[in-house]
Amino acid sequence: MLIRELTSADRAAAQFTFRRLGERSRLQRYLFPKRLLREQDLDYLTRLDHWHDEALIAFSPLPRAPVGIARYARQADFDTAEIAIEVVDHWQRQGVGGTLALALRECAMRAGVRCFIATISPENVGAMTLASRLGRVSAGVAVSGSQNVIVELSLTPSPLPRPGRLARL
Repeated sequence: MLIRELTSADRAAAQFTFRRLGERSRLQRYLFPKRLLREQDLDYLTRLDHWHDEALIAFSPLPRAPVGIARYARQADFDTAEIAIEVVDHWQRQGVGGTLALALRECAMRAGVRCFIATISPENVGAMTLASRLGRVSAGVAVSGSQNVIVELSLTPSPLPRPGRLARL
């Protein structure tokens, strides 16, 4: 698997990834039934300064195709960033999300981020498990059926299970 920074040239790759998310995946990622990415959505996702906000994109082994995106956006509290991860349905439960999350965690910590926050649907067990592997998790206020989760990034995260079909970075 190849992971690299997402850039403004990756609008088509971001759209490609979104189109390969099923209805349930879109609901878990966006917390409402998002049907399409508008131009302003693509602007937000791909215009990054790689300091206050960062995004990584994962590509499958040959033939290369985008399979996941992980993104953080720094909050007003400088050492806190909101995190979001999406993995195309066909590649879920194969280590893509975990590999992206760990790589993004490293980028974030180098940039001074010490805490991730995320809004997670209660039935998204995979996201909760992944959060617990990035650091110490505390649950915040439930909002509209979702749970705000705070992850204090640790220097030594719990190891993720080895992905089935993906090579480690």
